[in-house]
Amino acid sequence: MIIHDENDRILQLSRGWTKYSGYTQADLPTLSDWTEKAYGARTGSEKEYIDQLFTIGETVANGEWMIRAKDGTERIWDFQTTPLGRLSGGRRVLLSLAVDVTGRKRAEEQVRELNAQLEHRVRERTAELEAANRELEAFSYSVSHDLRAPLRGVHGFVGMLEEDYGDKLDAEGRRLLGIVGGEARRMGRLIDDLLAFSRLGREPMRCGAVDLERIARESFANLTSAYPGHIPELQLGSLPPAWGDPALLRQVFDNLLGNAIKFSRDHPAPRIEIDAQPGDGEHAYVVRDNGVGFDEKYAGKLFGVFQRLHSEQEFEGTGVGLAIVQRVIQRHGGRISAAAQPGEGATFHFTLPAVNRLT
Repeated sequence: MIIHDENDRILQLSRGWTKYSGYTQADLPTLSDWTEKAYGARTGSEKEYIDQLFTIGETVANGEWMIRAKDGTERIWDFQTTPLGRLSGGRRVLLSLAVDVTGRKRAEEQVRELNAQLEHRVRERTAELEAANRELEAFSYSVSHDLRAPLRGVHGFVGMLEEDYGDKLDAEGRRLLGIVGGEARRMGRLIDDLLAFSRLGREPMRCGAVDLERIARESFANLTSAYPGHIPELQLGSLPPAWGDPALLRQVFDNLLGNAIKFSRDHPAPRIEIDAQPGDGEHAYVVRDNGVGFDEKYAGKLFGVFQRLHSEQEFEGTGVGLAIVQRVIQRHGGRISAAAQPGEGATFHFTLPAVNRLT
């Protein structure tokens, strides 16, 4: 800070002023000397401005100014001026305060530069993501149309061979023809599951309060209505509603319960348990069966696309169902994990947002 009078004379200059500008009071006998050294311009006493200050009688903010220090460096100071009163001779005296904001302004500039760089990177990543989505859509279209066409041909020719030449084939020929038809059908299921998995990340979610207890009951009834094996006993606990997309969450239960039914079908008394632990922000749900289970050291592969822990000769399937389940749970902001032991069944834990967290 400096104290100066209305006649431009500097009466006192603080150590802070010297510290940040490099100028001593000997360098600055008048305020005009300061303006000349700091701004490159010399001004006389601003009587009209001083009259206004004393009329107002309170501190006035002068704003931020770029000043040139004694060593030639540039700094940014935030100025204020306050009328102090009069000396015994009648001269009016003023106090000028300055805060060195150079560091703050440089930090703000760095933040602006970083934000600009971030926005640029976001635009780049967005463009890359849009390009990747276009490529994925093109791939999905190709899979859906270009691969299905030869599959339809395979199905058609297998059917014609069975109808027109089935009686001319021996047992081995009919067996091999059956394998061709079965593999073509399996390829069709793989295509369907791959397309279903690829669509999960692109389709918008339509969220609301979802009655998971009703969905679980309906899913189990649909899956077992035409099931040829022994229908498991269902132990359905009280499931609190979750916030999410009803169609996607139904797919979660269809896949989890479908696996539980499939992998427990050889048990003499198959059983499936569905329960939940309510929470404030999210609810924890569990689906448990007493089926064949699996070795937990392979659990890391469980949610991968086309990853199977059992051969297709043991249990049918494409290995995409649990990958779809994980993708759906993650899109809802939840988590999913699995625990099991061979021959002792499997347990799937997952979380979903509670209705009261988002409404």
